[in-house]
Amino acid sequence: MKMRKMARQVSRIVLAVMTLLSFTACDVLPLDIEIPWLTPKSESATQTQLTPQAPQVTPEQPLDITQTSAPPPTSLTVWLPPDMDPEGADPSAEILKARLDAFETQQGIDIVVRIKSRDGAGGLLDALTATSAAAPAALPDVIALSRNDLEMAALKSLVFTMDGKTTLIDAGDWYPYAHDLSFIQGSLYGIPFTGDAQAIVYRSDIISPAPLSWNELNNATSVVAFAANDPQAQLTLALYQAAGGAVMDNQRRPTLEITPLADVLALYDLYVDISEYRNTVLNLTNTSQAWQAYVQGDAEAAIVPVSTYLREKPQNSGLIMIPPVKDLALTTGSGWVWALATPQIERQNLAVALMEWLSDAKFLAEWNAAYGGMPPRPSSVEFWSDANLRSMVNQISGMTILEPSRAISMSLGVAVREAVVQVIRDGASPGVAAQQAVESVQ
Repeated sequence: MKMRKMARQVSRIVLAVMTLLSFTACDVLPLDIEIPWLTPKSESATQTQLTPQAPQVTPEQPLDITQTSAPPPTSLTVWLPPDMDPEGADPSAEILKARLDAFETQQGIDIVVRIKSRDGAGGLLDALTATSAAAPAALPDVIALSRNDLEMAALKSLVFTMDGKTTLIDAGDWYPYAHDLSFIQGSLYGIPFTGDAQAIVYRSDIISPAPLSWNELNNATSVVAFAANDPQAQLTLALYQAAGGAVMDNQRRPTLEITPLADVLALYDLYVDISEYRNTVLNLTNTSQAWQAYVQGDAEAAIVPVSTYLREKPQNSGLIMIPPVKDLALTTGSGWVWALATPQIERQNLAVALMEWLSDAKFLAEWNAAYGGMPPRPSSVEFWSDANLRSMVNQISGMTILEPSRAISMSLGVAVREAVVQVIRDGASPGVAAQQAVESVQ
């Protein structure tokens, strides 16, 4: 029925059109008749129908394009170990507090300091791990970490890279070891603020001039206290590296080489005939014990951290570099860095600004002098007034390389310590002891 009705309508329209065309008058009537199913649509009309219409915005109803963002932080939280507490009684505390107060005033914020143990349960790394899992809102913005803890924190994604957030570390005003302190697998994770390295403290009232070689040291003293029984063999590994030995192979696995290790063991062999030497060093497992042996008069020299000398300021004592094993004078060291612990982007920039503020060369000179640390920047050491100390610390810092990671030291330490004990206690050949150590780690 619908089709028949439509056909009749078409017939009527066609008939009307033909009638109009049959007129012979001179004036042509305007033809303005649209037949929906015969008249083609223009391209613009088609596009108009296919394109969704944008909402009409009138001046009375403006479109709101404002983007919401978090308000700027009004405070920063910093975690520190007890010996760096700005409220403490140590002379360095007042210097740090003044620097933090100046940043608060400049930025118009509050700095909240929390004190955590250096290590162990409840220590800086342990607290950071627990807080990240249980209460992320309570995480610090800036945290002070040792190099070993920085490696673990970066591995666990507890601290954040500062790549692209600061160019401070790119400046040449950093000792090589301090520059290396900052990076984990090529990414910037820390800004150094204090360092340390192994050196020799000797009795300057007995030994003069200062010994510059192992032979001179041997002739000047009967006992050089060092931690021969150190489970991580830090001194021996430092001397081993100075002798050209590698602690990692091409696959970054722990490794030892016979010749450089035998060269180091031969140094210890110089003293094996001295019973006092054997009895003293074989009982020492760390540098604190080596220092006590020196203080108590059981040794005329001791291999200890530079920080021990700087903090204790012993009378009638001098500080020298560890003599070269062959041609290379070299020692190992480490230090502490500021690390970024907040995941909040709006807080990270301010946290990095604080780290840069705490990296001022003059501030680092003053704070490290009071704290008993090695400034990580050469320009900082130049602020020290003691010319002899300035020269020696600058020399030691320039010849310091980063000590092996804790994982490497633990992997190699047992074998190296055993080799040291065999030479000193049992009189084993340095070459044979070195061979056995190398075989035990392969």
